[in-house]
Amino acid sequence: MTEEVSLSLVRVEIVQELDAGDDTLEVPWASPVQPGLRYLDLKAHPEQIDRLEECRKYPALASFLRKVNAADLPFRTAKCDVWSTTDLAEDERVDFELPVKVGSYVDLLFDRPDLNSKLEPHLQLGAKLSEILGPLRVQAQMETCVRRCLFHPEERWGYYVTVFTHAYGASSREAEEEWNRAMDALGNALAGIDCSLYDLPADLSRKGSLP
Repeated sequence: MTEEVSLSLVRVEIVQELDAGDDTLEVPWASPVQPGLRYLDLKAHPEQIDRLEECRKYPALASFLRKVNAADLPFRTAKCDVWSTTDLAEDERVDFELPVKVGSYVDLLFDRPDLNSKLEPHLQLGAKLSEILGPLRVQAQMETCVRRCLFHPEERWGYYVTVFTHAYGASSREAEEEWNRAMDALGNALAGIDCSLYDLPADLSRKGSLP
């Protein structure tokens, strides 16, 4: 099920990927083929952020991760990646008429079991991001995918969101500048979302840890 919001120059979508065969996440996770590739608790160890290869190449990602994993926010991240390409889908070429794309994804978790165990807060989060980011004037599109997550060691199923950000430009530099602006706006949106969205007192929404 997809809901699309098109305001100004940004397209923002909310997608539910909850069927059998859709992508899922395990937290903590570890790559079965690359032993050194594993989950890093950036909320507890923010010093790890600057050691990530993606963050050294794209400083805007480091800024985003520091902002979203801050101790006073009810989120934490689990995975991320950034890439640049000229291999665009036909609809991207038609809609943006620009040859270069910088894309990224971030897997985002609520930092409380009573939130990450429920679907509704994730749908509310996607809707709020659409409301905030839709009017943003930047050559980009964003997609918030709500997916299932298996939390270890409790072996408890819950939810998370993958936020995709794709930005476009006439050159690699221009595309990255647009992506920087989009990621900065995304971080500010997450940092500024009112705790009342989840019907929780502000002091409670800042506490708790991922199981």
